[in-house]
Amino acid sequence: MVLAVLAGMASATDGTSSPGLREHLYAAEVLPDGTRVFAVGAFGSIYRSDDAGKSWEQQATAVTEPLFGVSFPTGDHGVAVGKSGTILRTTDGGRRWERVTPPTDKHLFGVTMIDANRGWAVGDWGIVLNTKDGGATWTDRSLGQDVVLSAVCFADERHGWIVGEFGTVLATADGGESWAPQSAGTEKTLFGVAFSSVERGWAVGMDGLVLRTRDGGVTWEVQRGQAAAGSLEELGFMDLLTNPGLYDIAIGRTTGWIVGDTGTVLATTDGGETWEARKLPEDVRLLWLRGAAVNLDGVGLMVGAKGLVVPAAGGELRLSDQGERYAARTIR
Repeated sequence: MVLAVLAGMASATDGTSSPGLREHLYAAEVLPDGTRVFAVGAFGSIYRSDDAGKSWEQQATAVTEPLFGVSFPTGDHGVAVGKSGTILRTTDGGRRWERVTPPTDKHLFGVTMIDANRGWAVGDWGIVLNTKDGGATWTDRSLGQDVVLSAVCFADERHGWIVGEFGTVLATADGGESWAPQSAGTEKTLFGVAFSSVERGWAVGMDGLVLRTRDGGVTWEVQRGQAAAGSLEELGFMDLLTNPGLYDIAIGRTTGWIVGDTGTVLATTDGGETWEARKLPEDVRLLWLRGAAVNLDGVGLMVGAKGLVVPAAGGELRLSDQGERYAARTIR
């Protein structure tokens, strides 16, 4: 099964784009200071902003493969991953990106760096990769499962989680030395995962599904959507519109974001206890959003189709200086 992210790999110049719209964006990162942010996407594109997304500078990468994940544990050190095992690393804040030799040619969909040296990447065909030198070299730690793994996160240096298709949830309590399956109570594909502590976490996926755990993944409960998988005929057309797929989740101390199909944006300001919808401007409301990021203080960024970037703060989409419309915009 191919992840839904691959459905957006077509060029933004397919006849449906408007002037100024650029390539699709699949992942974002917000650094702790809330001013420097990154976005990655199609054609090996990496964009950097030093003013929380008001203006952008494209970084030179010398690759054309789409990039699906990015992680910056510090302001200088970053890793991006993508199609066909593509891995890039930077040690100077993105000014220069080095392509490293991966131990796989499978698609990599998610990456997280625990610190400047240690990190994990996951992807197609059950690929699990580990680095201990800042992404310069990677070791194949795959578990031998024929399953698409879509995202990975760590709550601290020892406790981490991986999610993927068929409701797959894997957890480690020893820094990745071993991974054990957890029962999510669903067979739906899970695309995103985030933990705000060792105990509290969320996973999001198909048909608007949001799962929550309060015990480190020992048990999961449905917070939104339905755990049971149904056919398209059983769901009905309106159900598909009201429960679009959810692709990513990010959460800080109290503020968090979930993004998905047809401009879906869900926000929390109470640490994930409740989630409320936020509306995009009408001219971009039907575009999909693939990536979300937020720092501990609640400064967020969401990215998606045709270069769409949506800055946010304090649980609200950030307004323009004129206050007349949201500052959702396309990178130009």
